Amino acid sequence: MKKKKAIWIAISIAVVVVVAALAVMGVFAFSKKSDPAFVAHRGYSESYVGNTEDAFLAASERGFYGIETDIWKTKDGFYVCNHDETVKYQSGEEKEVSATDLEELLAIPLKNDKTATSVYLCTFERYLEICKKGGKTAVIELKEDFSSDELREIFAIVDRAYDRKCVSVISFFFDPLLVVKREYPGVDVQYLSETKNDPIFEKCLKEGVSLDVRQSILTGKMVRAFHDAGLTVNTWTVDKKIDLLIVRLKGVDYVTTDLFCKE
Repeated sequence: MKKKKAIWIAISIAVVVVVAALAVMGVFAFSKKSDPAFVAHRGYSESYVGNTEDAFLAASERGFYGIETDIWKTKDGFYVCNHDETVKYQSGEEKEVSATDLEELLAIPLKNDKTATSVYLCTFERYLEICKKGGKTAVIELKEDFSSDELREIFAIVDRAYDRKCVSVISFFFDPLLVVKREYPGVDVQYLSETKNDPIFEKCLKEGVSLDVRQSILTGKMVRAFHDAGLTVNTWTVDKKIDLLIVRLKGVDYVTTDLFCKE
């Protein structure tokens, strides 16, 4: 009898702990799960080097809603896809994007620990062409605090290679997002953050800028606040099934991921 009582006590404690944990994370046990659209993080980067043509092509053939990339401006004024400010090559060499001309950046293979093939830096225009052919939303992260003139250059490329109605612009820099919202009405803009209680959240709600946050800081309360303002919430980078379940319970609209997609 004592043993059974101890078991029930242990079970009760476990239930309380789980419920408390869910409450802390902003998840409610009987919340209806959302059905988010999936965004391929730097392309299909589970199996290919992120931000390369191979990764974008692989994502375009799968059930992703959109394909995310990061863009930088080269020394001679071209826009390329790369996560960091420096490009890492198979030779071990590194080149800073903003200090190097496009031709030099494209000349040698990138570091590749995913496949046996040689891969090269991908231009922003080529990325857009792939999104267009695959019918995917182009989710473009502005990696620099681009000026209004540079944003005009970026959207000139968008208009030439794809369609501004099919792009979403995201950034940790808030001001360029406001410029995009003002100068290019109808283009989806999302503020990126990995900071709890980020003061920019209130500005987003005021200015009508949607949210794109690291999944570890996402709360149900945050999602409800943006939904109440008629805005959407994206979260990154979700690569575990338990994390996907949690963010769905919190009600997110988009999930940025290296591997999950709708088949």
